[in-house]
Amino acid sequence: MTTAFKQPGRPEFIAMATVLMATIALSIDVMLPALGEMATEFIVESNQRQLVIVVLFLGLAAGQLVFGPLSDSVGRRPAITLGAVLFAIGGLVCAMAPTFEVLIAGRLLQGIGAAGPRIVTVALIRDRFEGAAMARVMSIIMGIFIMVPVLAPSLGQFLLLVMPWRGLFILLSVICMSGTVWLLLRQPETLAEKRPLRPRVFAASVVEVLRDRRAIAFTLAGGLCYGALMGYINSSQQLFQETYDVGKLYAVLFGGAALFISAATLTNARLVKHFTMEQICVVAVSGLIVWSLLFVGVMAVLGGLPALWLFMAANCPALFLLGLTFGNFNAIALERLGHIAGLAAAVTASILTLIGVIAAGAVGFSYNMTLYPIFVGYAVCGAGALSLMQLPSARLSEAPPSSS
Repeated sequence: MTTAFKQPGRPEFIAMATVLMATIALSIDVMLPALGEMATEFIVESNQRQLVIVVLFLGLAAGQLVFGPLSDSVGRRPAITLGAVLFAIGGLVCAMAPTFEVLIAGRLLQGIGAAGPRIVTVALIRDRFEGAAMARVMSIIMGIFIMVPVLAPSLGQFLLLVMPWRGLFILLSVICMSGTVWLLLRQPETLAEKRPLRPRVFAASVVEVLRDRRAIAFTLAGGLCYGALMGYINSSQQLFQETYDVGKLYAVLFGGAALFISAATLTNARLVKHFTMEQICVVAVSGLIVWSLLFVGVMAVLGGLPALWLFMAANCPALFLLGLTFGNFNAIALERLGHIAGLAAAVTASILTLIGVIAAGAVGFSYNMTLYPIFVGYAVCGAGALSLMQLPSARLSEAPPSSS
């Protein structure tokens, strides 16, 4: 297949992919400082404001199942473009929402649309890279776009000084569409062979993914780790601004903690040159379990709400350990499914997101003005992830499933 322009080099490709994949991160973190204003305007109960985040992920989980196979059929570029358009429409619905229910409906549509840029970009990366090379690229991308939580809350807080919270949704739509235009102008189609979008073909491909027990084990493990992180993020606005009463310092403290996730993903890009992805995940998750249980013990002695500095001292290493795993889980799950990368990325990401939403919901809605839900969540999710990674079916020695 010929193209009218050359494929961009790795630095430009990484920058482009980061913008596209950061859509979902921005959709979360820019909104965090505005959750209190939304709750006040729509008169919703304290923990219900977390639905603004949770519903976005439910839409993402559903949308990924559509955009993954769609990208295998029509191509990566059209699928990303369609998702970006839906995301922008969802943003307009949120910006004009007269009720909390309409706002939630708009966020659901945003989540469905965000699946296009988010999951199809992963397939696009898999088209160009595989194995440890993909893990390095994913780690660099995640290391960059995880900087979003460092900057986005401060940006959101600043923007709230000059515009109503509804204007944030317009800004998100503009950013998403800008990344899509960049893609259309610079990145040629990477799909080598289109697969017919037929129910029987789709079902056969889904079965092939589900039969790869190694891919599923690491996807479920990744979902639990992601859920532990999202449980903390969902609770962060209440934790910092209401429980610790830090006011505008929320953006600084939240962003400072997020730096440890970014540092971890960039560290992982180097570690995969010397250790296997599985070794890194097992060591990181084991460390998370031990560290979290130690701090639960400290809280039992000092009370459920220790000093802010002590919480930060415990939370930042926990976030670093979680950050070491994310790029690896994606790469491990897709390493034997490159021939159906779009659909495989969709199925595994949907499972990961759904597990993450369930775990995050359990942690976030359990928030009780103490740190117990967050650190118990880290430990329990970590224990589940470690158990999955230790299953015999998760080992590399297992033969890949037959595609027949």
